[in-house]
Amino acid sequence: MGTALLHPGLNGAFLTEGFGDSPAVVATSSRLQGLSLAAKDVFDVAGSRTGAGNPLWLSQQTAARTTALPIRLLLEAGAQWVGRTVTDELAYSVLGINAHYGTPENPRSPGRIPGGSSSGSAVAVAGGHADIAIGSDCGGSMRLPASFCGVWGLRPTHGRIAKNGGFSLAPSFDTVGWFARRGEHMAEVFSLLAHAEMPVPARTSLIVVDDALALCEPALRGRFLALIQRIEKIRPIKSLPVGTLPLAAWLQAHRTLQAAEIWQQHGPWVSQHGDTLGADVRRRFDMASRITPAQVTAAQQVRVTANVQITSLLGSECACFLWPTAPCIAPPVTSSPEDFEAMRVRAQSLLGVAGLAGLPEISFPWTQFDGAPAGLSLIGARGADATVIAGAMALDEHLQTL
Repeated sequence: MGTALLHPGLNGAFLTEGFGDSPAVVATSSRLQGLSLAAKDVFDVAGSRTGAGNPLWLSQQTAARTTALPIRLLLEAGAQWVGRTVTDELAYSVLGINAHYGTPENPRSPGRIPGGSSSGSAVAVAGGHADIAIGSDCGGSMRLPASFCGVWGLRPTHGRIAKNGGFSLAPSFDTVGWFARRGEHMAEVFSLLAHAEMPVPARTSLIVVDDALALCEPALRGRFLALIQRIEKIRPIKSLPVGTLPLAAWLQAHRTLQAAEIWQQHGPWVSQHGDTLGADVRRRFDMASRITPAQVTAAQQVRVTANVQITSLLGSECACFLWPTAPCIAPPVTSSPEDFEAMRVRAQSLLGVAGLAGLPEISFPWTQFDGAPAGLSLIGARGADATVIAGAMALDEHLQTL
């Protein structure tokens, strides 16, 4: 059933549902003329069904009457519709592996996972099948695929970009994000979706946190330390020692709160239809079903404390954390479940900071080794999305010349 719903070729990134059938949206400007657009299968598109990565879920839906606001705005700006992209089942994974539709092929690192749950959108951009691809990020689902596939990816400040139509995983964590191959396209999409002008790039204070580096594989950590030395030739960097950020506690709080929301939203459906889910996603829902009210209360307290500490460290819109997006390059598709889980824990320890505090984080291509790319991230204060994007573009430009 799954293969019949998957569009052939195109790196396995697209579904047949809604492929090439442009929504009835009239372009009112030419800001994005010449750029193609794809969207993760959690956004409503008028005339087609939103499947959220599961064929049974898809079969129970009716065709959407309206198109989700982010897609409408980009089409009104002249972007050309391509189609819906594959997502992990119910958007509840960061691997990019779907038991029904398969694993979209990572164009930048064949044989390795693309990362999820916005896997198809990242692959569509990395493979040149779309210039811009909309996705969503609940626990890293934009940033990890961006790093693994060697493209730009943004998780905006929570609530900054309205979704208005589609599947939601955990409302207090879900954000609308997007991928592109160029920083200029990231900025233009932000300007359109946030109804904001990009500022003149200001000098952004960079903060390196040794707790983040401690989670990275040795090869990546070595590359990052060398990168810091290069950057320090042109600007100072503040370093915070190991023990500054309690990332393990923050990860547990993030996982607990996210899982509790997910079960509250989708527990009834999963209780009836859990046997249709792939084994990995089914295990995650089983874990979510066992979260207690006491655990949620304790995790909420951690979340409040984390917000206070992060706000204190960042201080203003002109300060950003600088760290590797992921602790490693993309693991091979053939990795064991145990290896995937070990990667997931370390990755979400890094990715969960922005998620727990609702902060903007952008990942952009930075280096590669063993034939696979790795992303670099900037995390900014709440509401500092434009500063984060501009800072990443400026840093990327500087790194090209160093």
